[in-house]
Parts: sequence; C-alpha cells; structure tokens
Amino acid sequence: MAALSGILRDKALLRGGIRPLFKDVDLFGPFTAGSVVLAERFVERNPNTTKKFVEAFAKAVEWTQTHSREEVAAKAKEIIAKRKRNEDTTAIEFWKSSGVADQGGVIDAREFRTRIDWLEREGEIKKGQVRAEDLFTNAYNPFGGAR
Repeated sequence: MAALSGILRDKALLRGGIRPLFKDVDLFGPFTAGSVVLAERFVERNPNTTKKFVEAFAKAVEWTQTHSREEVAAKAKEIIAKRKRNEDTTAIEFWKSSGVADQGGVIDAREFRTRIDWLEREGEIKKGQVRAEDLFTNAYNPFGGAR
C-alpha cells in the first residue's frame, strides 16, 4: 500500500498494476487542497496589492471552475508557449481542477475544522485553542466578501 496523490497517483494508475482503495474526496467530500497565505504584516502594509492579488487569483480559480478541463489545459499550454522558456507541459495532461472547492476560492471554516479536529484528537493542540474563523478572511475576495 502507498499513499499517492496528484500526478504521481495518476501516472501510476495509467501504468497499471495498482488500484485505488479510496480517494481523499471519498472521505471528506469536495475540499480545498491548499490555500494561498499572505502574512498579516504584508496585508496591513499592502492593502491595495493584497486586494488586486486576491481578486486576480479568485477570478482565475473561478475561470477554471467554469470552463472545461480541455479549455483550461489549452489556455495553460498557450500561456507557457508565450513565455518561451522551453518549459515541460507534461503535467498539464494530468490537470483535473484548481483544487479549490468553493467558487472563486472563497474559504469556508469547514476547510480548517477537519485539520483542527484532528490536531485536537492527537493532542497537538488543546480543544478550543484554535478557532477556524480566526485563520482566514474572505474580505478581499470578490466572490466571498466579508464572510
């Protein structure tokens, strides 16, 4: 048994000889695989840059969520070709999604509660020590507002 995810899992399945026992989405349902993090000090010192970055990121995520896999892959290849950096586009063939569950990257407290609950059960943090709502903001996201 091995825990594989992403491209490693997809390549291994393509080669054959293995089968998945479960997928993380089978256990948790749709979820965000990772968040973009900006330091509070950066946000305080650069509110306009923060707003522009989050808006652009949110719109890019929303675009990938509302266009077909084929359209997204084609756009990624187009962008890479325009950069003229001789980049490998192999990974694009395995692209499935942005890995973001909610529209435009809006963050929901449930995304953090799963991890907080696990850390509490493992004794890494005390119960109630960390509140999911204190870990994020949607204030700069045009799809989420001050959620």
